[in-house]
Order: sequence, then C-alpha cells, then structure tokens
Amino acid sequence: MDAPPGWRRGGNLPAELASFIGRGEHLRRLTEMLAASRLVTVTGPGGVGKTRLAVRAAGSQHGRFPDGVWMADLSQVRDPEMVPHALIAALELQDRSTRDRVDFLVDFLHDKELLLVLDTCEHLVAECSELVERLLGGYGVRVLVTSRQPLGLDIEQRLPLPPLDEADAVELFLDRASLVQPDLAPDRQTVAQICRHLDRMPLAIELAAGRLSALSAEQLLSLLNDRFRLLRREAHGVGPTRHHALRATMGWSHELCEADERLLWARLAVFAGSFDLAAAKYVCASDELPEAEVAGALSGLVDKSIVTRTSSSGRYRLLDTIRAYGAERLEELDETAWLCSRHRDYYLDLARQAERSWSKGSRQVYWYLRMVVEHPNVMASMEHCLATPHEIERGLDLAASLWFLWHACGFTGEGAHYLDRALKASRRPSRERCKALWVRAFVASGQGDIEGAERLARRCAEEAALLGDSEAMTYASKMTGLCAYLRGDFPRATAYLELAVKSFRAESGLNPGLLPAIVELAQCLGAQGQPENAEQLLSECLDLCEANGERWVRSYAYWALADVHRALGRTSRAITSAQRALRSKREFHDVIGSLLVMETLAWLLTDGSPDAASAEQAALLLGAAEAGWRRFGLERLFGSPPFMDQSEEAVRRAVAVLGEGAFQEIADKGAAFDLDEVIARAVA
Repeated sequence: MDAPPGWRRGGNLPAELASFIGRGEHLRRLTEMLAASRLVTVTGPGGVGKTRLAVRAAGSQHGRFPDGVWMADLSQVRDPEMVPHALIAALELQDRSTRDRVDFLVDFLHDKELLLVLDTCEHLVAECSELVERLLGGYGVRVLVTSRQPLGLDIEQRLPLPPLDEADAVELFLDRASLVQPDLAPDRQTVAQICRHLDRMPLAIELAAGRLSALSAEQLLSLLNDRFRLLRREAHGVGPTRHHALRATMGWSHELCEADERLLWARLAVFAGSFDLAAAKYVCASDELPEAEVAGALSGLVDKSIVTRTSSSGRYRLLDTIRAYGAERLEELDETAWLCSRHRDYYLDLARQAERSWSKGSRQVYWYLRMVVEHPNVMASMEHCLATPHEIERGLDLAASLWFLWHACGFTGEGAHYLDRALKASRRPSRERCKALWVRAFVASGQGDIEGAERLARRCAEEAALLGDSEAMTYASKMTGLCAYLRGDFPRATAYLELAVKSFRAESGLNPGLLPAIVELAQCLGAQGQPENAEQLLSECLDLCEANGERWVRSYAYWALADVHRALGRTSRAITSAQRALRSKREFHDVIGSLLVMETLAWLLTDGSPDAASAEQAALLLGAAEAGWRRFGLERLFGSPPFMDQSEEAVRRAVAVLGEGAFQEIADKGAAFDLDEVIARAVA
C-alpha cells in the first residue's frame, strides 16, 4: 500500500517524468518569493509551464518544511463544494466527522509547518481564495498556487511566467526530439525558427517535437509557416497571440494525426485524471473506431506526445490543455452526451464489481487500491449523474454501491456529500433510494452522528415497508441495532441485531450486512455478561472470513474477540487478538478501526496490576488515540458510555503506576507520533 493509515509528513509531490530545462532565473525568483511570502501565485496562459515550475520549486523546499510539501490538483474539480474535499484527499487525511470541511482543515493545519501547492485554480478562483485565506491562519503554512489569474488576496505575491527564452526553447525541443528520434541532429537554426513560430511555449514545443518521428525539422517548419500565414491573414496581418499560437499548434497537431487518432483524442477528453486501456476501449470504441483499433490509436497518441503514459502503472493521461482541446472537438462531433453515458456505464459497472467482490470478501485490498486510483473518474461519473435529471437513479445506485469506499476506506465526508445530494434530488421511494438511505446511515454512524444514523435508518424502514423491500428492511434493522449498541442500550441493540443476522443468514452467500452484524451482536452479548456466546459468534464470523478471504470485517472480529478473551481472563490471547486486528487495519487506511483497537490495547495493558513497562505503553497508546480522534474530527470513542468508562479506568490505572507527570509526558510523546509509528510499536 502506498501509505499507512493516518497521516505521514513526507508529502505527495509527483515524480518528474521528463527533464527540466531552463527557467533558472524564474526558479530562483520563485524560491526567494516562497521564503519571503506565505502565498505565491504563478500565473500565465495554459501550456506555459506553470505546473512544472511549481513542482520543481516545491521539490527543493522539503528541508524547510518538517510536515512536508503537498500538492492538490484541482483541474478536475467542478463542484466548488468539493475543493476542501480535494485538499483533504491530497493531504491523505480522513475527516470522518460531520464538521465543516474547511474548519477541519484549519484545525488540522494550525500547528503544521508545510507547503501546499494548489495546482490549476483558475476555474475556482473565488473558492480557492476563500479557502487559502482561512488556511493561512496557521502560521507555519505556506501556499503556492498555479492559475491563469491571481487569487486577489492582499498578501499574495505573483510571478507571471512568460514563454521560454530562445536558447532554452531550442534545448527543450532538442531534448524532447531525442526521445522520439535518439540519433536525430536537426539544424539548430531551423529549430529556433520552429520555436519562434510556437512563441516558445513549452507545451507547443513538446507537441511539435513529438512529430519528428514522422517529419524532418524542415518539413515541420514548412507546415508551421503555412499554418501561421493563414493565422496572420485571418487576423488582418497581426501576428497570433500566445493563446492563438498554442491553439494553432494544437490544431496543427490534431490535423497531422490519423483519423482514428483524432477521434480517440476527442473521446478521451471524457476521462478525469488517468485511465487504463480497458477503460479506453470500452468508453471510446464504436463502429467508426472498433475496439481492436483503440490500442493502436492510443499508442499513436502517446508517440505524438498527445497522451502521456506512466510506465510503472501502465495508465494514461491527457494534460489539461490537451484535454480541453479534445473536449471542444467532442462537442463539434456532437458526441459529448453519448461519451458521458459510456463513461458512466463503465464506472458504474466497476463500482458494482468492486461492491460484489468486497461483500464476498474477495480481493478487498486490491479493490481498495483500485478504487482510490479510479476515484477521479468515479467522481466525474457521479457529477454527470447528479447534474442530469434522468440519471438521478443511476447516481443513487453509484453512490450506494460505493458504501465500502465511503465507510471502510476513509472517504466518509465525500460519501456523505454525494449521498445527500443524490437523496435530495430523488424524493420518490425506490429500491435504489432505500439502499442509499441505509448506506447514508452507515456513513453517519462512522461520523459519530448516531442521531442522524437512527433517523436515516427509520426513513429507510418506512420507505422499504411501502415498497415491500425486505432487504432494505433488514439493513435498517441492522443500522438501528448498531446505533443502540453505540448508545449503550444493549438489550435493544441485541433484539434488532438478532433479527438482522437471522435475515442475512437466510440469504445465500455473504452480503455486506451479515459479518458486521455478527460482530456487533457478539459485542452486545459480551457487554451483557455472555462472553461464551459472543465467542461462539465470533468464531463463526472468523471462519467465514477465512473461507472467503474477507479481511476488513475480520479485523473487527479480532478486535471484538480481544474483549471476549479479556472477559474470560485470557489477557495474553486478548493482546494477540488486538494486535492482529491492528495489523489488518493498516491495509485499508482504517483510521477509526485503528483508534478503537489502540484504545482496547491500552485497556488490556492496564488490566489487573500493570508493571511500569505496560503502563508506559498504555500511556503512549492513550495519548496517540486521543490525538487521533481529535485530528480526524471525531468525538473520542463516539462518546459511547461503556467505551469512555473503560478508557477513563485505563488512564487511572496507568497514572497510579507512573504518576501524573510521567503519564502526561509519555501521552504527549504518543500524541506527537504519526499513527503508523504508533501502530508499528503496538504490534511489534
């Protein structure tokens, strides 16, 4: 997995896939501006190299920022409300609370020393300006922005980025040309003329250099001469602007593509972020572009530098300016609506595949990682559905199918946002709406909003009764039982969960509700003095998990089993079970699960008459857990009375051994650790 649960300090700057040429003076000035100002914006037209300069400058700043250098790509964010979510995701955080997302970010960043790079903000200037103004309340935070226009804040320093100077433009052309024709040695004067025609714009130069696989430099220059003579005539003798120069180069590159490549370029514009070959084939193939020919056309676009390919992942991407040009061509072809529907079908089907596999316990880690990678495209499909009236039911279906991503994989706030939008847009009772209601209740419970989860579960039950939807009724019972358990009303919780487990067992195979309901029922029985019955249920659950390769619920079963062993006086086995749970939770970025298990380990270490070493480890875990609940925006232990009582007792016992001063010193040390550091210590 790319990163452990919780938060790490390193940052997330992308690797530079090609050599960085020129810009020495601008790089020096930008570095100086970052040292002097807390907000710097690099401005300039599309294709001038703002992002490359920002990434290079930010990469040189790691030593100055103990909490890392982080980049958020906002190019595919269309909903202004999603800007804070995009930043939370870029920072690899999980906000599971119901708080305002900007408030969460402000609280998280107030004591951090880090650099934020907000890339491609021109379509969200007002939202980015407001967000940055709030975030700069944290003294150690600095922000580097790339945008075609400044944010307009008083403290903002601006660095307008012009095209390359001629010498650097020539060097860039020669470097990129060597990638397609290593033995080529074009005449430098000819190259200089080409670069002047292209107004020394980096993106235009890279596109032109990519054509040397099929043309000589002299042929390239001749074609450009023809193109720009036409532009000058159209502009009544006035030379083309930089914007026109880039568009002219784009149009010229488009014309030089084969017919199938031109069509594919337009159709690929529907993708957000990266995509793989399978997606391109499904979404873009048609009678005019047969599926068997998509791979060849895609390879041709890669060779011409229209599409970039990451060798490590085998995924493809269009630069934003190139995507925008393709989108215009797609509109001209009158295919935008059709391509958006194809795109929606592919990612809705992918979400359903992931849900089925997750529910059956198959390849859960794979699907977690896969859906994180596919996240931009899935969200683009969601936006399409919610913006298109006749697609709302599909939007409900997509949002509900992703319950595992929202609840189990840390995208809780985003899930709440999309489910709320979908439910608001569709008031008519339906099976899709009922599923979305119980999923939203599930998400609310993970946010610590027990009252909201109960309300949603009731609504689900009411609408399911109208429809005769017995499956949704069962999930509503399961969610009602979970809420009662979290409130400490164990008899009521047991009644609802027993009903749910009985109904789930009547279905063939695993489903999303059975295993979690068994774990929750076992916890209820354990809390009511029935550890033997609880152990029997958990043994059944673990057997089902092992037989089906299920890993997420298994971690919760081991956590619950730790409590059972504790109740039966098996402290050593209880600690082993808790450690097994904690190891599993690292695979899914399961922050809540990790914090719950850390609390349980602390309780176990202070049972009976703990020695100094056990008390110290418990203090470390308690300090880390308390900081974690606060960091991720949640009330500690959801405010659950039985949980809080045990936590307070663990603190009292550890203080009795260590003394209040020593306990607090160790707890503070735990609070300062990254979550993965604490987990590594706990499972060692």
